[in-house]
Amino acid sequence: MECCVIGSLNEAKIRGARRALSLLGISDVKPVKIVTMNPQPIGLDEILNGAAIRALKAREKYPDCYGLGVEAGIMIIDNYYFSGQIAVFTDGEKYSIGTSMFFPLPQSIGSEIVEKGVELKVLMIREAGLENIASSIGAVGHYTQGFITRTDLSYQAVLSAIIPWLNPEEYSDTLQPISKLLSRKPL
Repeated sequence: MECCVIGSLNEAKIRGARRALSLLGISDVKPVKIVTMNPQPIGLDEILNGAAIRALKAREKYPDCYGLGVEAGIMIIDNYYFSGQIAVFTDGEKYSIGTSMFFPLPQSIGSEIVEKGVELKVLMIREAGLENIASSIGAVGHYTQGFITRTDLSYQAVLSAIIPWLNPEEYSDTLQPISKLLSRKPL
């Protein structure tokens, strides 16, 4: 396959995906709008589920391309709130998963997301004063003064998802059948 369809119109995710996919020789990246059930996933399962939905629904639109879903979300570890991304990459028969780094959020931001159901994007527009923060530097760019951006997180997540595809001999037992992804609950 020479193309990949990504289930997002977010420019930061698209830039990161293009950069990582170039390592597989894929330059034709087709962004498509995919609506997921949860605008602010919390926990590994919700983030992974969002990425899976994005990859599978995107691939339905272009079945001759790889499918890619990148989902950002919040994880809670020992009362710390972390934000990061998970990517799902599939050829329609097998799939792989990758993650970005997860960075700590201020306690006040994390608790407002979890306790009040406010999206990180909304809080970051308020904090940083940037209307397009979700498609530009992201929360990580704000908190690192631009040293690491949302594009970097997308690149990391997609890169780690495609590692098995870059090294098929070493990872021949790693790629999972798509039926396993489809059987995850809830999809």
